Amino acid sequence: MKKIKRIAVILLLVFLCGCGSDSAKETVSMYDLCATMEAADSSLPEMLYVSSENDTADKLLGHVSDMDYDKVDCFFVSYSKEAKADEIVVIAVKDKADVNEAKQSLEEHRQSRIQLLDQYEPEEVRSLEDGLIFTKDQYAVLIICEDPDSVRKAFEDAVE
Repeated sequence: MKKIKRIAVILLLVFLCGCGSDSAKETVSMYDLCATMEAADSSLPEMLYVSSENDTADKLLGHVSDMDYDKVDCFFVSYSKEAKADEIVVIAVKDKADVNEAKQSLEEHRQSRIQLLDQYEPEEVRSLEDGLIFTKDQYAVLIICEDPDSVRKAFEDAVE
């Protein structure tokens, strides 16, 4: 049933993206993007979601990035409810010139998680090390899960 829901979300997003604006600079819905990316890896545990739509968004982003919040257009963080390394973060910056700064902040976040989990959950460190950090247009992305390549493809398809 969970897999059917995820497929339905993907199909809905594909339909909505096809009917949307032609503007390449416009950011996609963070909620829809998160759902699409999570659906690409069926092995993900139950995930929690925070985004730029939360009342304390600047403080929430501070848990994964030290970037000046005034440079951020929108973001989401999806992280494991369990004690797992699984995490997906997308930061959309206002000015594309700031995207490498966002990427660097995600790399620093990953390194701090590696240090922490190495002490408490060393079996989770491999997932962090195998995770992906990359940029595309105004987006900086961190993907830590069993199938990061599929999640990356889902991201790229959604923002095209």
